[in-house]
Amino acid sequence: MENIGRELLIKRLRDRLNSDKIKLWLPPYTQENKQKGIVSKELISKYSQELKFSPDEIADGLEDLRLRALSKLEEREKFQTQGIATLRVKLTGLLPNGKSSRKAFPLECSLGITGADLKTLIASQQSIQASLLKLICQGRIVDENRCLNDQGIANGSDVMAMLMSSSDTKIAQKEAELIEVEKTRHAAELLSSREDDDEDFDIQIADQTGKPLMLPKEEKKALTVAMTFYEKGRAALKQKKISLALPLFLEADAEFRKCRSELLQATDNYAILCLDIVWCYLSLKNLDQLPDAEIRLSKSEECFKRCYGEKMERLASIKGGTGTEQALFMRLYLLQGIVAFHKGDLINARNLFGRAEFVLTLLHVDETQLNEVMLMGFTEREARLGLRAKNGNVSQAVDYIVELKRKHEEANKHAKKDWNRRVQSKKLGKTAGGEPVNVDHYDSLVDMEFPPGAAAEALRQANNDLGTAIEVTSLGFDIEIARRFLRQYRGDIQRAVDNLLKSGGILPHPSASGSSTSVSESSASSVSASSETSSPEAGPSHRLKKEEKEALDSFVSDINTDADDHLDLTLSEEREILNLYQGLLTSLPL
Repeated sequence: MENIGRELLIKRLRDRLNSDKIKLWLPPYTQENKQKGIVSKELISKYSQELKFSPDEIADGLEDLRLRALSKLEEREKFQTQGIATLRVKLTGLLPNGKSSRKAFPLECSLGITGADLKTLIASQQSIQASLLKLICQGRIVDENRCLNDQGIANGSDVMAMLMSSSDTKIAQKEAELIEVEKTRHAAELLSSREDDDEDFDIQIADQTGKPLMLPKEEKKALTVAMTFYEKGRAALKQKKISLALPLFLEADAEFRKCRSELLQATDNYAILCLDIVWCYLSLKNLDQLPDAEIRLSKSEECFKRCYGEKMERLASIKGGTGTEQALFMRLYLLQGIVAFHKGDLINARNLFGRAEFVLTLLHVDETQLNEVMLMGFTEREARLGLRAKNGNVSQAVDYIVELKRKHEEANKHAKKDWNRRVQSKKLGKTAGGEPVNVDHYDSLVDMEFPPGAAAEALRQANNDLGTAIEVTSLGFDIEIARRFLRQYRGDIQRAVDNLLKSGGILPHPSASGSSTSVSESSASSVSASSETSSPEAGPSHRLKKEEKEALDSFVSDINTDADDHLDLTLSEEREILNLYQGLLTSLPL
């Protein structure tokens, strides 16, 4: 609490000095030899009374700010004359000596070096392994292969260097996490290369109602990669692996930025991602990212209002309730309050904490009601979300849960059906005119007991004209006779037609073909079944290689497909943090 009080003093002193246009690096406050000059007792007394800190605290704060100003001037001069920049680096995690690093340290370097070079410099200065570091600046991961100045990193920039404990076990864990980030990118790129009619994975991006979005290819690719990183980040966050979750979230953020702004504004995914990134900043106790945090929270709030409506009316019409999404607003207000607190805006912080506390009260779930709903066969997550959506009304909560499950099942059923039809359409190929074979017409022919292979070929030749396709397969003969010829020749239209015409519509005796009719029909059925499933080596669509499919199967196994999983917040952590900051507000002078 002492450190937080000190931060507030420095912030409020700096604001007051700027307002009064007092320059501590100039006389009389600083001598020509840069030694401490004279600060009048009147000035100290004035600030002590206005800011509610003791005279000694004011005097120490003024000297601290004077030294900081001189240091910045020296850094600026060195950069202008020698091209050497000074970055302020903040380590998060445990140092080799087992102590936790919280104070930023200066690091001199050229802005022409790469991100990898910067990692090496930091690692060397702090006697740690460069492979254990992940650098973040201005809310983005520092690209190891690009120069610093190409990434917007300037003289005086703050850099967060994420580091785990240096014990052997933790080193292995950290290296595994860094590898996991790269594996995620590889898997995301594999997924994004798949088409809507992919036979191995159903890749769909839908709106809040579950309706698939029709997007340009490049935009869909970026969104697929972004959501893949985001979901893996969410999985890491639930396991409290913050040092893994944050890089994954920032990778997702970089991909989201490739999409049209209006698309990001129309969905709540990006807004929730911004919330999760700031939550990671808080968990890592990294206040150097406050500017980025403030921008992200502002974007989240704007996006929520657009997606849900100013008074949540749009959300209510879509989902039949707004209680579950209120958990996001509770976290938003809490994080906004924390940012305001550390900026020294205590009045705004108090108001935001009050809003967070009010929403937290609304979201409280009575344990008795929770157990009552769970006894009806619902999970704790379902019960909690249902009770929040219906403000604690048990019967309405049960109805809400049942209806929500029905909608999800219906949406999944439609999505699966659409995917199956897209896959089937691709396998059936195209007509002579270049159009995809009509799946409905194909199903009609199969229902009429034409062999699948023959039905597809007839539609291809007839350019999807169902009547013509039937004529192609029967050639004026009785349809049943035509079917039997096609079965006899295993769906080979040309052979069936030739022999149909040659025999005058009389099916050869089974012995003529060397097998019984029943065996022939069984074989035809087997062949037609295999023709509907493309193999990795053949067929109209590219299939994943075996090792790629196995890698993706393993990768997606821990991704939660529950559309409401991000809303299932117990809010216990939020409650603890809110109590902490409200206590700090009470103890600090306003």
